[in-house]
This record gives sequence, C-alpha cells and structure tokens, in this order.
Amino acid sequence: MSGVQATAALRSVNIFVVFLALLFTAWSFALYAYGDMVLRTQLVYAVAIADLVCIFAMAQTPKTALMLGGLTLPGFLLMLAMSGEFSTTIVAGGLMLVAIFLASMVLTTARDFEALVGAQKRAVELADENRRFANTDSLTGLSNRRAFFEALEHAIKREGADGALAMAVIDLDGFKPINDLFGHVVGDGVLRECAARIAGFATDGTMVARLGGDEFAIFLRGHYSEGDILALGAKLCAELKAPLCIADIRAGVSASIGFARYPQDAPDARQLYERADYALYFGKQNHRGEAVLFLPEHENQMRLTAKVEQSLRKADLDKEIFLEFQPLFSVTDQSIVAFEALARWKGPELGAVSPNIFIQVAERSEIIHALTRTVVRKALRAAHAWPRHVSLSFNLSIRDLLSQSALNQIVAIIASSGFDPARIDIEVTETALITDFDKAEAAILTLKRLGVKISLDDFGTGYSSLAYVHRLPLDKIKIDRSFVQEMHGSSAARDIVKSMIGLCGNLNLHCVMEGVETSEQFDLLRAYGCNVVQGFLFSPPIAQDEVPAFIDEASRKSMAAQRVA
Repeated sequence: MSGVQATAALRSVNIFVVFLALLFTAWSFALYAYGDMVLRTQLVYAVAIADLVCIFAMAQTPKTALMLGGLTLPGFLLMLAMSGEFSTTIVAGGLMLVAIFLASMVLTTARDFEALVGAQKRAVELADENRRFANTDSLTGLSNRRAFFEALEHAIKREGADGALAMAVIDLDGFKPINDLFGHVVGDGVLRECAARIAGFATDGTMVARLGGDEFAIFLRGHYSEGDILALGAKLCAELKAPLCIADIRAGVSASIGFARYPQDAPDARQLYERADYALYFGKQNHRGEAVLFLPEHENQMRLTAKVEQSLRKADLDKEIFLEFQPLFSVTDQSIVAFEALARWKGPELGAVSPNIFIQVAERSEIIHALTRTVVRKALRAAHAWPRHVSLSFNLSIRDLLSQSALNQIVAIIASSGFDPARIDIEVTETALITDFDKAEAAILTLKRLGVKISLDDFGTGYSSLAYVHRLPLDKIKIDRSFVQEMHGSSAARDIVKSMIGLCGNLNLHCVMEGVETSEQFDLLRAYGCNVVQGFLFSPPIAQDEVPAFIDEASRKSMAAQRVA
C-alpha cells in the first residue's frame, strides 16, 4: 500500500470513528435516562469497558484512539458527576483517572511504536545505502564488478536457452600515461568522462559497469548479428576516442573492445566473460583501438593456449628450452657487436611450439619467471665462449621487471655467472613502462647498478616513448621493425625513422634498427646515422652450436671488407 492510499484509509477510519462515537454517546445517554439504579450501574460499566477496550485496541493509531475517548468519555463522565449521587460521582472520578492513565499509556506506546518504526526505516535505508555502496563504483557511479556479474547471471537465467544477449569488455588504451603524467585528479576525471560516454549507450535491458582500473563492461539483451556487434563497437571506440578536456588539460585515449554472445559463444556468465576477455586480449595484440567479436577460431586458440599452459607447467625447462641467437651488426664495418638470445621450446607432448605462442602464454602467468631464469642461465653459459667484444642481449618480460623477487633472482644469476655485466644488454619494452613506471624505473636502476646496459625495445609502438624515454638511464633504443618495413614505399615512414634516429643521437643513445631485410633499407639507415642493425639481410636466428663458426666467418668478411676499403 502506498503512502497516499494509507492516508486515505486512515481518514476514512477517523470519519467512521467520529460517527460511531457520537452515535454510541447518544444511545448511552438515552438508555441512562430510563433505567433504575441497577441498570444504570450496568450501563456505566458497559460504556466504560467498551470505551477503554476500544481505546486500548486502537493504541497503534493514537489520534483515532484519543478522538474516540474524547468524544465519548467526557460527556458521559460529566453526566455521572452531575447526577447528585455520591456513589455515581465517585465512579465518575475513578473512570476519569483510568481514562487519563490509559491515554498516557496510549501516547507512550505510540511514541515507542513511532520510534521503532523510525529505527526500522533507518535500518532499511542504511541497508539500502550499504547495498548501493557494495554494488556501485564510488568513482564513476556505475555498477561495480560484483553487481555486474550478479546481474549478468540473473539475466542469463531469465533469458533461458531461447534468449540472447551480448557482452563487451572495454579497456582504455593510453590511460596509464595520462594518469602518470598529469596525476590522479586528471586520471580520475578521464575515467568519469569515459564512464559517462559508455553509459550513454545504455538502453532498456542494458547494464554498464566499471570492472576495475580502466576496464569497463556492458551487456545488452537481444539478438545481435556480427555486423550489429561490430557497428556498435565502432561507435563506442569513436566516442571514447574523441578528445577529453579535464581540468583545462586536453587528453586523448582510445579503447579496445572484446565482444562475446550468449548462448552461441558461451553457456554461462563466467565463460561469456572469459570469451569476451579473450577477444579483448586478441584485439589488443592485433587490432588495438578496435572492437573484436569472439569467433570460432578464437575458441580453438583458447584451447591451444590452455594446452600450452598445462604443458609449460609440467615441462622440464632445462631440458626442453633451447636457444637460438640472432646477431646484431655495426653499421660502420658490419662486424658483429652482439647476439640476441631467443627462446625456443620443444616439448614431448606438443613438439615444437612457436615462441609467439608459448612466450605470450608464459607472460600471462608466473611461468614466465622460471622461463626467464632458464633463458638467462643458458645464454650466459653460451656467451662465455664468445670473443670479449661480442655482447649478449636478452629480453625481460613485464612480470620479471615488476616483480622484486624475480628481479633479485635474475640479478643473482648474472652476478654468480662470472660473465662481465658490461657485456650484457637487457631489453625492456615500452609496455612495461606503461604498466607501472615507478616499479619499472626502480628495476632498471637496480640492473644499472649491476653494470649491465639497458635498451628500450619496440620503440615507437607504445605510448611511453616521449613521456618516459628522457627519464630513464637508457643506453640504447631499439626501433620496431614495423617502421623499417614501410620505408621503401612511404616517404612519411622514412621521415619518421630519420627523426627517431636523430632523437637517439640528440639523447646520446645508440640506435638499433631491427627487421632490416633489404640492402636499400640498410643504405638508408646508414645514411640516417643508425648505429646497429639486425635482420634477415644479415642473418636469421642461428643455433647455439653454430655461433662460434658464424663469428669467425663474420670476422673474416669484415676484415676483407676493410682491406678493400
């Protein structure tokens, strides 16, 4: 019953009570005039008991109870008091005291009842508020992770096998640099604005939530074709890519989105999220800044990934991991300056697995730590046999760089190897810097104190380049292969490469260009002032036992070229 309905019902009760009280009083007066003493005494008791019982019974509605007593008892008591009979006057006085006591009790009970109702109301309001806080993201006002998955599970149960819905996981690209560069106030403003933009796509049957950090989610009821999904994803990406103005600071982010549909992609909420998240991961690896729908081939990739992860967890890495080495050459005299250690894996169950697969799988879990330690130990043992002018290069993953215990173990392996740290070049990616710059910087400083050199790998592909490169104690910058591959047919690409090489020179850093495959590319890079090159033009990765002979052959070629020059 609503408040309006309750008020109308109470008003009707009060009107009825007034009518009944007046009728009862008139009837009592009429009977009193005709009875003898015995009948009058009985009437007094009957009226008194009836009034008192009614007042007590209506104690939860004190206004009505007091109205009833006020309309019946005063006139009746006054009639008794003025009857001229002493006994009747005494009865009237006693009834008046009882009525006063009962009225006081009614008022006290009413106050207690109102206090109880008020306390219950406050308890309900507090429970609702706590429930709202427990299910709401305090920063954006959207539903939080817990509320989202509860709603998603309920929606799937309501839809049943014949229903349909779609889910998207949205990850902001480029948010971390904004947060680090401008501070958390601006970062929080970016999250609130992006949340509002995503919420603008909500309709009936839609729920939007912030899952945590810069990750959002949305689910929509209804049947959606692949074209519908990708069109919606494109609109979301375009909306989130529009410039932001937070606290007079203009900033920009983009978004990668992974979609999955119920029931064709997954039978329940957990698997639906896993598949949407995999589509997001696939998109960030291959189509950053776009929307990707989970497809049947992704299911096969997920199963392969699961098999690879299980095999890696059971693998004897010391026996199954082996290394290949790709040489890096000096642009000046084309002599070998270093070898980059590349991990390869051949297991008893899966056979040879592409490094593009097993390294990505390892990097998504703690397996990467054991894999990195194995690679570093094997690489250091192999490099002991090389000439002292040839250095060793290897990569550290994000997890290795940001884990203090993993970093300490790597430092211990290097320190106990007997290999000169000055001949070690450790490559770190821009992604590691974006993930947590402060931890990455501390890790790099720890490695620098050991005496190793630090290279920034895949330069130009992330968001950290200009924001962070000048803040780190780097020795080299390794420009991503995607730039050199476009040089032949694009003057813009050539200008970008030339500018990057010039930036390295201005910062007194060596420039390494990877992916060099043609002599034309090499001639341009030499003209631009590049220091070191790496690529199939000079050599693909070679087996560990072939390295000594390769070094000897490269030395003879270099000496011959110098004599000709």
